[in-house]
Order: sequence, then C-alpha cells, then structure tokens
Amino acid sequence: MLNKKYTKMIAALAIAGFAFGAAGCGGDNAKSAGSTAAKSGQKVVVKVGTTPSLCQAPLFVAKEKGFYKDAGIDVELVSLESQNANEAIGTGKIDAMQTLVAKTIQPWQNGLPVKGTTGVHYGCVRAVVRGDSDIKTVKDLKGKKIGVQGLADTGAVTIQRALEHEGISVKPEKMEVEFVTVDRNSLPQALQSGQVDAIAMTDPVGYATQKEFGFKPILDTAATKPFNEEYCCDLVISSAFIDAHKDEAKKLTRAIQKAALYVHDHPEEVAKLLKEKNYLAGDVESNIELLKSYNYTPSIKGGEKAIEASAKDLSAIGIIKPVDAGQFAKDNYYTFEDLSDDGK
Repeated sequence: MLNKKYTKMIAALAIAGFAFGAAGCGGDNAKSAGSTAAKSGQKVVVKVGTTPSLCQAPLFVAKEKGFYKDAGIDVELVSLESQNANEAIGTGKIDAMQTLVAKTIQPWQNGLPVKGTTGVHYGCVRAVVRGDSDIKTVKDLKGKKIGVQGLADTGAVTIQRALEHEGISVKPEKMEVEFVTVDRNSLPQALQSGQVDAIAMTDPVGYATQKEFGFKPILDTAATKPFNEEYCCDLVISSAFIDAHKDEAKKLTRAIQKAALYVHDHPEEVAKLLKEKNYLAGDVESNIELLKSYNYTPSIKGGEKAIEASAKDLSAIGIIKPVDAGQFAKDNYYTFEDLSDDGK
C-alpha cells in the first residue's frame, strides 16, 4: 500500500502532470481566438493555453518577467485541463500552447491544425525499475512487463521508441515486451509489488517516484542518448493564427525563447516564483533539480528535428501511418524569417 507521504505528494504533483491529452481537434478551417478578435475590430490578444506544469515554466516566466510586453504583444494565459488542450487549440479557443512532441505526432497526422515554431527544452520522461532489479538498461526489458498509464501516453510512446532503438520489437505482430496499463497514481505500487518489471511515466511524478522509493532509472530523456539531444517540447501555434497574425506569432515565439533562456539561467529563482505565484504545486528544491536537468536552450531547427525524429520512429513502429519523416516535420512546422535562437 502506498505510504501517506507519497499519496499526498502524488495528489499535488498529479495536478502538475506534463502531458497534453490527445483530444479531438478541429479541421483546417478552425478560426483562432486572435483572428476572430481581429475581424471584429477588437485588439488582438494572444490566448496561450497552459496547464499547471513545471515543464511549461517559460509560459509563466514570460508573463511575470514582462517578456510578452517587451515583445509588443498582449497575452492572456488560459488555464486548461490537459486532456482538452488539443481540442482547445483545434477549435480556436486558444492560439498557442507548449506540447510534448512525441504525443502530438498522431494528432498532427489526424489533422491537428497547428505548427511548431521552436523547441523549448529537453527531458520530461523516464522509465524506472526497482532498486534490487537485475534490469540495468532498456535492452534488458525484452520479455518483461512494463507499466504505463495508457498505450498512447507519453511514457508509453517514449519507451516504445527506446525499445525500437535497441532492436526490441514493439510491433503488434511481433511484440517482445508486455505493456500493462495501470492508473497513474498506482504505477509505483505496481512496480514495487512485482506486478510489472518497469514503469514509464512523465515528470514530476516520475521523478518523485524514483526519489521516494529508491527506484533506478534505465531511461531519462534528459540524460539518456539520443533523447537528451532531442527536444521533448515545442511551442505550437494555431495555423489560423499564424496566417492572420504572422507578426504576433513571431513575437510570441521570440518571447517564449527569451523566457526559456531565463529559466535556464535562473532555475532557483524560477522555481520559487512559480510556487509563490501559485502556478504549480510541488517541492521547490525538487523543482529546481528538474529545471536544471531540462536544458532550457530553445532552438528553431531543434524543434523541427524533434518532430522528424519522433515521426520516423512512430512510423517505423506502426503507431502512425507510414510517412516521410522529414516532409512530415516540414509540413507541421513554421520557421519565421530573421528569428534566432537567442530570444532576440
């Protein structure tokens, strides 16, 4: 049975879950919130969707440090339930959000009308085993049971990519591991009890689980190659908003890049700020450690390459229909002229 300390910690951290849900989305003709305002003669306010997530620190920092204002745009942060994020941007309720790339590949293929504009940071996902386990690396998972929140969950998608890289098939017709779906809050108990041999999940719950129970990481996308060289999260902007307000979209991208660099340079200050302003829950010291590990160094090219890398793997695995990964990334990305990676 989970101890009371962990249960309370999970209750707080579950609110700060990273993954945006793969909810249904609107068609290509969905109007953005900003474009609707412009047509009515109102001042354009960029609506940026957020969930209470440490991963999204730059979205909050940009507001608190005045980076949106410095860029010359009015931004409204719109609180969302994570499972409704794709629907919100697909139907024009918001204009932009930060999203986990791997989990957005399938919605993109299904017509999610957004474009990535910059990579924001690395990290977010880990797979762990018991402290006394003989499993040392992802290679050792062949024939083992892996606990995940859901088969389309970011943790599940990421561990499938890692297994494929190691030559372990995760294709339905030749599955060489067994995935066991477990409620997110019960994943640690499933691992501790021996119901599964490993669990894959997103931070901050993954990090808290590892720390609380002494589990060993066999995959940490902030540290494990090649994932530590691949952006986990991109800023995405509604295609309709880019079409109607290209200058504002560019300024938003610049502001988020500037904020990401600020997080990189001031993790202690940012962790305290986010807690003081009630943007998220969680232990400040743990959040500082995580912010330091996520490498908030934004990259325009890196954001596109992350889409290509995920699309290539998911196509090979069979999670999405076969695609030319390079072309897929180009089709779902927008590069603004004269925009560098230094937030200027």
